[in-house]
This record gives sequence, C-alpha cells and structure tokens, in this order.
Amino acid sequence: MSVNIITPQQWQTQRWQNGGGITHQLCRQDDEHGMLWRLSVAEVVTDGPFSRFEHIDRVIMLLDGTGFSLYGTGAEPQVLDTALTPFSFAGETAIYCRLSGGAVRDFNLMTRRGELTASLQVLPVYNKPQRLALGQQTILFVARGQVEAVVNSQNCSLDTEHSLLLSDESSILQLSASSPAKVVFIRLDATAER
Repeated sequence: MSVNIITPQQWQTQRWQNGGGITHQLCRQDDEHGMLWRLSVAEVVTDGPFSRFEHIDRVIMLLDGTGFSLYGTGAEPQVLDTALTPFSFAGETAIYCRLSGGAVRDFNLMTRRGELTASLQVLPVYNKPQRLALGQQTILFVARGQVEAVVNSQNCSLDTEHSLLLSDESSILQLSASSPAKVVFIRLDATAER
C-alpha cells in the first residue's frame, strides 16, 4: 500500500490565463490520455468565466470567503455561500462565476467521466474515532483542525490543509481528533464498465 502526505508547501501553484485567480494543484494522476483526476484549491479574486474541461466531472466547494454564484449550471444561478457544501457539474459546461463579496478560496475535485467513480464526503471528526473503508485510491483533505489518521498500524498527524493519499482497497482508515475538525473524504474507483 502507498501512503503519502502532501502539505501546502508542496502544492504546485499557477496563475490563471485570464488573470482572475490562482490554482494550487495538490495532486493529480495522468495516463496516456491526459488527466485522470486532479485535486486543487483555487483563489478567486475577480468575477469571470471558468475554464472548460471536456469529459471531466467536477465537484466544487467554498473553503473561505463569503461565497460566489455560478451562472450556466441551470435556469437559476447556483449560489455557494456555505463552506464545505459540495456542488457537482460537468467540466465542459460554460460557467461564469460572480463573487458575492470579495475574494474566495474553493476546493475542486476533477475526474475523467467514464473512467472513475468518485465519492466525496465532508465529515466532522471529534471524540469518537471514525473508521472508513478505503477505495482503490483514497484522498483525505483536512479542511479544518488537526486529525490523527491510522492505516495498517501506521500513524499520521495531519494539520489543516494537509492531504493524505492512500492506494489500497482492502484497508480501513481510522480518524480521530482532540478538538473539532472537518475532513473531505474522497474515494476514487475504476468505473465498472471499463
């Protein structure tokens, strides 16, 4: 089994072509066809269009800031003004983002449609340890607080915005925290009909 911890100091940062923000790439996996999945945190400073990603499913959540509205996902704009509330949409959708009241930071998961099935949950961690079954690939992102993780008798201490990458579908991940914390728990599994 593979266990990797990624800290914010390891993020790969790039400025958007349209100048509207910055993307911090936490981790990604590519194959011969390009991006298979990617996890990132974006800093959005102005209104503007989203980049389009063909054949990619996206999940986005507000991390910090007052929020933003996405135009193009339906008849009415989709308002994201509550932190850590996931919203899913197709990456090829033409979307315009309007900030509610200043710059925001958001969390993004991208997966290639038809290749991967992604499950994303936001979980509180405190007092009673949580036991979570792993997928073929599992990513844990600490959104708030500090978390102790145990997998295969290996202990990991994770601070806010640390990520834990695990490759194994047979183990159990145990999480605990001495004060209230919130984590984003992501499982990535190959689509059955591949």
